[in-house]
Amino acid sequence: MDEFLNFYQAAQPELAIWTLYNSGRIANALVSISSVLFIWLAIRIAVQTRDRDDSNILSKSLSSIFGILVVYGTFIAWTVNSGLITGTINGFRNVAEAGKSAGVELSQSAIFFMDYYSNLSEGSSTPGLPASLFLLVVLIMILGSIWIPKK
Repeated sequence: MDEFLNFYQAAQPELAIWTLYNSGRIANALVSISSVLFIWLAIRIAVQTRDRDDSNILSKSLSSIFGILVVYGTFIAWTVNSGLITGTINGFRNVAEAGKSAGVELSQSAIFFMDYYSNLSEGSSTPGLPASLFLLVVLIMILGSIWIPKK
């Protein structure tokens, strides 16, 4: 029983990191859902602004500002979300360093996680190239729908 308790106590820091990582994934899912809804709403507003015959500069400007803010907010939220992996990797590194003196090693799952996401081990100020390009396309769609003249 003592051996089990020692193993259990040694695994606690790693289990805490996995728990925090999974809690962060729940938050990421909520951010993703809200991002999709806000992007859809911004595109819908842009199309409605374009289709209305009585759209003036004020309504076009407000629709544009809303679209820009949605894309900017999504960019920031996705950047924060990418930090979840970076924080998890750094947490595992800290546990591994502290565990060396106590003879505690990380699990194979934690080592695989660190190796698999090794390109995300440093913090970033963007959500990555694919996400940034996606948001640029969305912004062009929104602003293009509002400002490009109808034919």
